[in-house]
Amino acid sequence: MEYRDGVVRRVVWEVPHTAGRALGVDAARRLARVVGSAEGLTEAGVTRVAHRISPRLADQNPQLVKIPPQWATTDIAVRRQGLQWRLDLRDNLQAVLYYAGRYEPAVSRFLRSELRPGDVVLDVGANIGLHSLGAAKQLKDLGGGRVIAFEPAEDSLDKLRAAAERNDLADLITLVPAALGERKHQAALHADPRYDPADSGVRSLQADGEVVQDVPVIRLDDWVREHSLERLDVIKLDVEGSETAALGGATRTLVRLQPRAVLVEDKRPDLRRRLHEVLDELGYRSTGSTFDHNTLFRPDRRGDTNVTRRHSLR
Repeated sequence: MEYRDGVVRRVVWEVPHTAGRALGVDAARRLARVVGSAEGLTEAGVTRVAHRISPRLADQNPQLVKIPPQWATTDIAVRRQGLQWRLDLRDNLQAVLYYAGRYEPAVSRFLRSELRPGDVVLDVGANIGLHSLGAAKQLKDLGGGRVIAFEPAEDSLDKLRAAAERNDLADLITLVPAALGERKHQAALHADPRYDPADSGVRSLQADGEVVQDVPVIRLDDWVREHSLERLDVIKLDVEGSETAALGGATRTLVRLQPRAVLVEDKRPDLRRRLHEVLDELGYRSTGSTFDHNTLFRPDRRGDTNVTRRHSLR
């Protein structure tokens, strides 16, 4: 889908560019944050801001006023979604959060409606903790709960840890510096060559860009057993194409603990069929609801007995 600005929107978005030429990058960035925050009041507006930032999508949207990468800075403080952040604007996720005021607003909306007091939430591919911290804040307001955040990238994990401490949420979040997969091993975490290497949200184990770092890959079933986890209510899984592998190492956990909601990134048509098959084998059915390219699955109680018997033998 091509995005383009009408006359009024184009005039408004040209203001930061004009200010930047006269007053410098800091002024341009501040004004763009004001304009972007207004545009980001709607979920469609957040998507437009993301398209203004993304270098990969720039050529597809020639009639859209862009937020140039020259405005990026590596460390800037901002309050967003009721939390204090220090952001690196070279990363698209962090740039969208800074300029639009939100990122993946539909996922945040889902979590706000889904979470209950005492819930245990698993955030796989937590990145800088946007949803981990949002969930922890809500659980704290509800009276308690726990968030377990898996994130293998050291720089993202450091930001998550610092943000949890800054926002007085560290006691509710367990940080696990690892990726999830079907077997335990070491793997190379790659940047996406279409983006800045600092763009943490598009790094993956399958990409062919430069190696960011070697990371441990573990099985969720092993971690759950080693840490005697006896409750799991909600899973958010977003690991840039490795979702099926992560689920392959989590079969016992899903069958035994039966989280009531599994939200999985589902934006790649080439992976969709197998992803849905794996979850179907584990007794989870798509609800047909999607949130920012993430599909919601819930347990199909009709198949509980057969699923439990099948996976108890593995």
